[in-house]
Amino acid sequence: MANDILRQVRKTLTFGLLRLGMEASQKAKNPAVVEALRRALKEITRIAVPLRKRLARNMELAGVSAGKLADAYFERAIDQMAMLAHVFRAGFRRSGCLEKFKFDDSFSVLERAFASGRGVISISPHICGYPLYPPVVSTRIPCSIYLRRNKDPRKMRITEAIGIAGEGHLVYPPAGATRAQRLQVAVDVLREGRMLFITPDTPRKPNEGVEVHLFGRTTYFPTGVFVMSMRTGAPVVPVWWHWDGNAYRILYSEPIELPRRGGVKQRAEAATCRWAEDVDRFLRQHPEMWWNWLDKRWTRIIRGT
Repeated sequence: MANDILRQVRKTLTFGLLRLGMEASQKAKNPAVVEALRRALKEITRIAVPLRKRLARNMELAGVSAGKLADAYFERAIDQMAMLAHVFRAGFRRSGCLEKFKFDDSFSVLERAFASGRGVISISPHICGYPLYPPVVSTRIPCSIYLRRNKDPRKMRITEAIGIAGEGHLVYPPAGATRAQRLQVAVDVLREGRMLFITPDTPRKPNEGVEVHLFGRTTYFPTGVFVMSMRTGAPVVPVWWHWDGNAYRILYSEPIELPRRGGVKQRAEAATCRWAEDVDRFLRQHPEMWWNWLDKRWTRIIRGT
């Protein structure tokens, strides 16, 4: 009972601070205000011993040597929050965020997939900076953002506000939607020939996904992305990015295209497992980029609790 009350108090404080941060950013006239916020957050994370201990524990259990990586993780996480604050302050086009993302030659992979006219599904894990990717890529190819409905209306409002501030085209299922209805919302976007961005590294219950392995731990990923692909013919293009010291370098993998006949469930599960293997490799190479190190669901998975 006491733990439940503490959890609710913590959530209320968190959402309250996020809301205040958004409102303060919107009222700020000078970018220096946001940069002052960045410095304050860095100082808070430097002295937040319980938070650092939790992060270090999760990293060590996942086989990642924390050390300087903890500092690097907070740098990237704070950068995401600061970029979003700049977006709230000035709008995406004048926020300076676009200049921090750089496309390499692999962008041609996405261009070719989009040119097929069947729509494109762009997927990535929750890499720091993921709320900014859709408006960044939309300067070249129109991209819709699929928003999962959150049970907590406070978090849903914040998520929507971020998408709107980033000039994103948001799509989400109606409240209480069935799995089929959730899929249909995304399918409609693809049939319009648009690109849809999804982050499908969200853990599911065993009966809601396929077994995958990250950092040697077992969890379950949804297969809906690849079901949508087979239903519409839209290729799935994995996207990744990492910080090189000056910018976020965006890299595209070759499209994943699955036959649109027979064995839909089995093909979707196999494709999801292969993508999870790529996610595992990427996160081992760039662990500081993963936003979810402190996510409570992933904490339970990593710690086996």
